[in-house]
Amino acid sequence: MVKLFFPVACAALLLAGCDRKGQSSEPLPSDAVGIEPVEGKLLLMHYMPWYETPEVRGRWGSHWTGHAGQHDPSKTGEDGLPDIWSHFHPLIGLYDSTDPAVIECQLLQMKLAGVDGVIIDWYGIAPTADYPSIHEASRRMFEIAGRLGMRFAVCFEDRTYEYMVKTGDLSEDEIGSQLGETMAWLAKEWFPAPHYVRVNDRPLLMNFGPIHVKEPLVWAQALEGAPERPAFYTLHHLWRNAGADGGYTWAHPSAWTDGGGAEAKQRLDAVYRNVGDPSKVIVSALPGFKDVYENPHPVIEHRDGETMRESLEVCMEGPWETVQLVTWNDYGEGTMIEPTHEFGYRFLEIIQDARRKERGSTVASTDDLRLPARLLELRREGEIEARELDFIARLLASGSIDEARRRIESLSPDAS
Repeated sequence: MVKLFFPVACAALLLAGCDRKGQSSEPLPSDAVGIEPVEGKLLLMHYMPWYETPEVRGRWGSHWTGHAGQHDPSKTGEDGLPDIWSHFHPLIGLYDSTDPAVIECQLLQMKLAGVDGVIIDWYGIAPTADYPSIHEASRRMFEIAGRLGMRFAVCFEDRTYEYMVKTGDLSEDEIGSQLGETMAWLAKEWFPAPHYVRVNDRPLLMNFGPIHVKEPLVWAQALEGAPERPAFYTLHHLWRNAGADGGYTWAHPSAWTDGGGAEAKQRLDAVYRNVGDPSKVIVSALPGFKDVYENPHPVIEHRDGETMRESLEVCMEGPWETVQLVTWNDYGEGTMIEPTHEFGYRFLEIIQDARRKERGSTVASTDDLRLPARLLELRREGEIEARELDFIARLLASGSIDEARRRIESLSPDAS
């Protein structure tokens, strides 16, 4: 069995240059928690890096307010929770995707649940719309994931080019060169990193689509221009036509049309096996699906966690090596695994249960999942020296959970 947690490479780790409030004021140090080989399933969390708050970037982002500004997060509803573009609310409060204290908390929560890394939903390097903001948050996630011993991969949204063509920022004839530049940036900045996910000994590049760039030749030319051609995976029903190396699944409401249980698992298993050779398929587990769109997609009921449990069991019991968890925080579509006011830590606990079944006693306890949020609270309060909080983060990242708990409880005894 592989250990869930990894040894600390040396004394300093994350957010070493911080002010009294725990916010990064200097570049992060190079010291990091090491990446160890994975035995068993590789669990990767799909992550949305597109949230903005006034405290961090001077505005509410559209993924909290709605793209038409139809919600006001500064106000609360009858339930006492912020008015946001979602049916659900993060337990740690509304956050900015560039906040290093929040990223640290989220990655530690994932790690304590047994998740190996993140798949960032990325719109590339184009200076259009909110793509620079998403890119900034993605770069911060890449950096901190490396410090915490968490893997990182990209799911590129080629709808970037669809939007740029509509706005006149790009012509159809320029898409190939723009895609080539984007792939060259990835090949230089992220693919060579020790914590970047590799499939069949190549860096994994996922694409949510293709949505706009549908010509296989365009993708082939862009990918083959990189020093090391990535393993290219698209949505499961498009991968062959796109000339990709494999496909990944997403949300499949048909599996739960007649309710859950064994029959739902059988239907989902059949969908996944129909994609193709298991060595070329990344399967997905999700907690449910309930969006806020004007024209909504079919609902997948959360069923108090049973949908998460059933879909994850199919993935863990089947022949697939890599499992995508859909998603950490897409609040607009209601697929958030992150702890929420509505579901608490239920989905993370289910992932942890699955890991415990696979790996045994090396998995943390359910109570341990609460420690990163308590660390985040201490950072937000701003009363404790950042150096002490950094040390607690290192303890959690390296698996010294009992010592981390002792220190947290000594700093906030009323919360213990």
